[in-house]
Amino acid sequence: MKLQSENGIGRRRFLGTSGLTLLAASVSGIVCNVPSKDENKEIEESFQADGWKSIMEGAKKYRKLDAHNHVWTGSNASQVDESCEILGITKAACSIPGGKTVGDIRANNDIIIKAMKSHPQRILGQCYINPLFKKEALDEIDRCVDKGMVMLGELYDAVKINDPLYYPIVERCIKHKIPMMLHGVTTLGNWRPGYLPTNPPNSSVPEDFVEIANRYPEAMIICGHIGGGGNWEYMCRVLQKAPTLYLDTSGSVSDEGMIDMAVKYLGADRLLFATDMNYETGVGKIMWADLSESDRKKIFFENFNNLLRKAGNHAD
Repeated sequence: MKLQSENGIGRRRFLGTSGLTLLAASVSGIVCNVPSKDENKEIEESFQADGWKSIMEGAKKYRKLDAHNHVWTGSNASQVDESCEILGITKAACSIPGGKTVGDIRANNDIIIKAMKSHPQRILGQCYINPLFKKEALDEIDRCVDKGMVMLGELYDAVKINDPLYYPIVERCIKHKIPMMLHGVTTLGNWRPGYLPTNPPNSSVPEDFVEIANRYPEAMIICGHIGGGGNWEYMCRVLQKAPTLYLDTSGSVSDEGMIDMAVKYLGADRLLFATDMNYETGVGKIMWADLSESDRKKIFFENFNNLLRKAGNHAD
């Protein structure tokens, strides 16, 4: 993709503009050459007239599968459907992460099942479980797969993903031939001594993902949201140590070079397009990365579809 747009706005100027709705503001501080207020206004007016339309129109030619999305309690399935339709997202894998009891977790998964039934052409189900409920977690996986769910996700911070409590969970996913996606963090406090943690102590860091993936190379394990905040550069460098791991591209953070670096260290075959409900950001960061047409198609659609294909849940 060209570094300069047709209206003369370079990628660096575009990504450094805080007024655009397409990409969220950078939180890492690595984006430099930020325009002045007057320049921002000029860029924004020009981009709103030409850039937004051209990027969104260009994005529509790519088939897309969203590997990380949510339908919350009270059901916003119709809003997910509408947003996906606007941005040309064929299907979105959705979950409700959380629940303090077995009953709460089952009720949340039932909301996803309801959303799958009300929007069968759009919503794929992600089953949430808590490994602390050992037998119940395995039973819930079986129940959700039987109801048509295609994967586990977004698993959270009850225990780290490399904890032995996860071993039977991973093995059950291998049996069902389904992927599993877990919330990943990279903030300093979780991996460098001397810093206060900003995530719960059981949050999974890149090293945890590498350990479990190397223990179960046949598993389809996805580290959630490179753009979820924290040190994505560190994440890329560590995750390359486990060649069977996947990384989803979701999250509100959209620093320049994020997707490019992920491709450099992991390869385009290991990246899965996702939004985590940040729809424009999710599409925009893939469109503005310096990718080949082949790699963009892999990330937007083919990689996740190939994972789903193993259990016959693919989109085509």
